[in-house]
Amino acid sequence: MADGPFEGRNTILFWTSAGSTLDGNIRPTELPDFFSLGGFFNLSGLAPTSLIGPHYAIARSIYFRKIGRGGEGFFEFPAYIGMSFELGNTWEHRGDMSLGSARKDGSVFLAFDTFLGPVYLGTGYDQRGSAGYYLFLGRTF
Repeated sequence: MADGPFEGRNTILFWTSAGSTLDGNIRPTELPDFFSLGGFFNLSGLAPTSLIGPHYAIARSIYFRKIGRGGEGFFEFPAYIGMSFELGNTWEHRGDMSLGSARKDGSVFLAFDTFLGPVYLGTGYDQRGSAGYYLFLGRTF
């Protein structure tokens, strides 16, 4: 059976991660060992490492669609358009972790599959009104 013109053009990803410290005695000198969130696909409306804490969780849903096939020229790359929805936060106490206290962020992006790797141009928005803008080179997932 031959491929139709729209087969394989849409992709949906679901991606989660979480972490928690085991020691309940947190000292300020341990700050570099904490988990951080913020940045592209990690609560995209926030600057990188905006949220830091001993406990974190994040879930992401990412959709993208191939809008260009690329070609044979040096600057002819496959192109994609997409969006994400992200739900997560960091918490000081493990007992504070809940869906109600999670932040909700999203992004829209344009991506190109280049000879250097994927290049993303996008913007992210946080439920509290902050925004981030991204020019990103490299694999994100």
